[in-house]
Amino acid sequence: MMTMTMMIMLTLTMSFLLTKHPLSMGMNLLLMTVTVAIMTGMMFTNTWFSYIMFMIMIGGMLVLFIYMTSIASNEKFKFSMKTLMIMMTLMMMSATTILIDQNLMNTNIKSEEITKALTKTSYEMMLTKFMNMPMSMIMTMLIIYLLIAMIATVKITNINKGPLRKL
Repeated sequence: MMTMTMMIMLTLTMSFLLTKHPLSMGMNLLLMTVTVAIMTGMMFTNTWFSYIMFMIMIGGMLVLFIYMTSIASNEKFKFSMKTLMIMMTLMMMSATTILIDQNLMNTNIKSEEITKALTKTSYEMMLTKFMNMPMSMIMTMLIIYLLIAMIATVKITNINKGPLRKL
């Protein structure tokens, strides 16, 4: 599963380099974010890190999507056959490289053995809570800072001076 996710990530990275339209780049970046969140979710026992990273990236992508649709709304997609052929060739090359490499299988077996050996340590690391005394002040300050930033952002916006163009 991890090999397939890495191959999808490699393909998305190569296709990002070949796209020229801002909306297709945004969609590609969104798919890359999903695959990175899936990969980090498979690597760690706790999936909160991947969930929080996904939510932050989606929030930023929403702002970029709205900005790009207001700027390049009437621009047409130009899809060339040359780009498709390059993508298919690169994808086939990466797939054969991953499938032929026998050391990758041995690495997976070794990493599973290491994971089983370190299971006790990873569960002990999960027991450190964010709401306990050393971290509670930092968490409280972060919540207060985000609340003040949200209130300030709402107060400085003017309803009469909205976007340049209505969506």
